[in-house]
Amino acid sequence: MRVVSQSEGTTDPDDPFPGLLRIGPLRTWFDEVDLGSGADLHFERIAMGESNEVFVAHRGDERWVLRRPAAVPLSVDGANRIMEREFRFQRALAGTDVPHAEPLALCTDTGVTGAVFYVMEFVDGLIAHEPIPEDLGGPAASQRIAEEMLDALGALAAVDHEEAGIADLGHPEGFLERQVDRWRGQLESYQQRELPGVDEVTDWLAANRPSTTVPGVMHGDYNRHNMLFSRLVGHDAPTRLLAVLDWENATVGDPLMDLGYLLAGWSDDDPDLPTRVEAVTRWSERSGRQPVALGWYATMTTFKLACMLEGVYVRQSEDPTREASEFIAQLVLDLIARARRLAAEGADW
Repeated sequence: MRVVSQSEGTTDPDDPFPGLLRIGPLRTWFDEVDLGSGADLHFERIAMGESNEVFVAHRGDERWVLRRPAAVPLSVDGANRIMEREFRFQRALAGTDVPHAEPLALCTDTGVTGAVFYVMEFVDGLIAHEPIPEDLGGPAASQRIAEEMLDALGALAAVDHEEAGIADLGHPEGFLERQVDRWRGQLESYQQRELPGVDEVTDWLAANRPSTTVPGVMHGDYNRHNMLFSRLVGHDAPTRLLAVLDWENATVGDPLMDLGYLLAGWSDDDPDLPTRVEAVTRWSERSGRQPVALGWYATMTTFKLACMLEGVYVRQSEDPTREASEFIAQLVLDLIARARRLAAEGADW
């Protein structure tokens, strides 16, 4: 995570990040929603992704996080709707066992700063990058971090989306039936190179799709890079998962997609992680659900990620202002190869 100070944006204190923030209107809005007081409102920019911008807002001794779309999103209306969805999903987690940053205020008036945005509490934690930082316990904390992730994911699958008031934020009917054709269609719309194994994977997914599903809330990008963990305080206080972040892909769909996505890259040969059986058992105890056909979900989510990243690679290749990432290009090939292996193992999950 890279933090960019306000001074790196522009020398104009009322327009520190052109096209992204307008300090005067933001100060008025912060006053209206009772977020601090005084004129000393300033921001730090956190570079976290291509689709959204994240800022830490400072006012006196208080801090919050402001999240808004990128300056030039693929779709302005779509980006604004995503902000509203993110806010509602996080608000729906109140009172649950899912660690999250509390959403505090949503602004749908695009006149304030050019887009829909929301403000949530600031969570002081660390991302469990590879290798795991020593402040989180280093590599020895891998098991603990994995267990925290499984517990939170089980808690998310246990959320009643109708009771939480977010039943309209998804279309669970026919959800699985749409997945293969949707992502294969997306891939074909921009594919420019041969991707060995794609036909084999999609044919297997279509032929082995589970016949039933139990709808629920799914995060859509559940991995440890979208989470904040607590720093170690002492031997008696192991690291905890403080907040699951980045809810832009959340929907009401099939929670087994999240579990399959999480476990697709795990191996029973890794001594620093729970075995697949241990992980599934732990998730089931927290969620109250019993997964079936998990190999299909692992294969599907791996294929989906490959399709998404190929789209990123193609956009980079066609953008004269950017250099295409060969790392992403190779990662797509590796993911398709992994999906082929998962499909071959699918009956054993």
